[in-house]
Amino acid sequence: MLEFLGAVFNFLIRLLAFLLCLAFLFTIVIVLLLVNADSMLLSPAVYQNALVRERIYERLPSLAAEQIHMSMHPPGEGITWESGGNPLQYAGPEAQSCAMDALGEPTFRDILGGLRPPTEVEIAQMADCGVGSSPDGEGGPPEFFKVLTIDQWGLILRTLLPADWLQGQAESVLNQAFELLGTPGEPLRLVIDMREFKDRLTGPAGTDAVLQVIQALPPCDPGYVPDPSNPENLLECRPPDELMPLVKSEIPPALEEVAEQIPDEMDLLEEARNSGALSLEGLDLPAGPRQLLQAGRTIVRLSPILCIVILFLVTLLVVRSWRSFFRWWGMPILAAGIAVVVTAIVIWLGLDVLISIGRENLPDTISTGLFDTGAGILVFIAHRYALVTGGEGILLGFIGLGLVLVSFFIGRRKRGQPAAAPPPAPPPPAPPPIQDDTPRRSGIFG
Repeated sequence: MLEFLGAVFNFLIRLLAFLLCLAFLFTIVIVLLLVNADSMLLSPAVYQNALVRERIYERLPSLAAEQIHMSMHPPGEGITWESGGNPLQYAGPEAQSCAMDALGEPTFRDILGGLRPPTEVEIAQMADCGVGSSPDGEGGPPEFFKVLTIDQWGLILRTLLPADWLQGQAESVLNQAFELLGTPGEPLRLVIDMREFKDRLTGPAGTDAVLQVIQALPPCDPGYVPDPSNPENLLECRPPDELMPLVKSEIPPALEEVAEQIPDEMDLLEEARNSGALSLEGLDLPAGPRQLLQAGRTIVRLSPILCIVILFLVTLLVVRSWRSFFRWWGMPILAAGIAVVVTAIVIWLGLDVLISIGRENLPDTISTGLFDTGAGILVFIAHRYALVTGGEGILLGFIGLGLVLVSFFIGRRKRGQPAAAPPPAPPPPAPPPIQDDTPRRSGIFG
């Protein structure tokens, strides 16, 4: 009976040790992911390097030009209800969803399928959702912006936004953002220095940009006379060559008026802060988000201790020799290394799959160049994260494999040694001498 209870107790001890090894396996994978996220994803240098590697500062004017031109000329441009077209078929998902809510699903499907033309009231309801032109013909960007090609937009943006200025402002915003995360209690402000931009706007670069716009405009009527008191009048059409010096002289004062309306420092969070969008008082959090983030980072940095504690408990439960020590430590560490490497591979390949799916389902309002550039930045950061994590997994795997091999060598050495011969038994004690008790005769002849 005692032997049976001892066997059951030994089985339960080993089962508990096995469960602790599984807990160690899952814990160390999560711990490594969180520790790497804390050291890499919460560092501005990672994002700054990604932007430089993707040459985003040199490419941003061209990407913005493509996106601006696409927003100026959406799919279905020029198609109107009056001409017999169906702008609803070219509207985006949000606009179609808004139109379905405004019209009702049966009416929406009839108009979308072309079963009947919409009424004036229905056209006005869809126009409020951004389908077709607005009833009064107003809204949207100025007409002189629509005549610009992608190359002209790119030239204007490169003239006003040089790469070195973009890089300086982007890196400054990243440093400010991560400094805010690390300093709870500081006011939420992300400031861009606009003084250099204003200098370029009011200088020759700004004049050249406006001239680029004017050159793209349709010719003016023969009797056109520029009105210096109305700067927008300068962008209605392209004046004849004899009037260009007069128009060019009026551009700098007009740009001075525009520059006066631009602050020297622009706070990117001012509007959101004033609207209350950054206020989280209604969430009833025990502390502010930045305080919670700091507490979480502290816990993450201390979390590797938990893995050591788990292995220490395993040692107390089942380790009784050096061989069992190396085996009970080596196997979990080897399995954890394999699991970390597999996780890194999943991150690497999974992101590529998600990007491919996103590219196939890209909305018409987002240019492929802008999407590919953003995906390239994300891939650079995620792949670097996966490489660091996978490297740590490989190191863990080699450590665990080494411990397991040591345990086998220790066991083989003990099995290979011959058993020691038992000491010889002591010789038996000598028998006592035999005494002759027979009576003897006395005399000469005995």
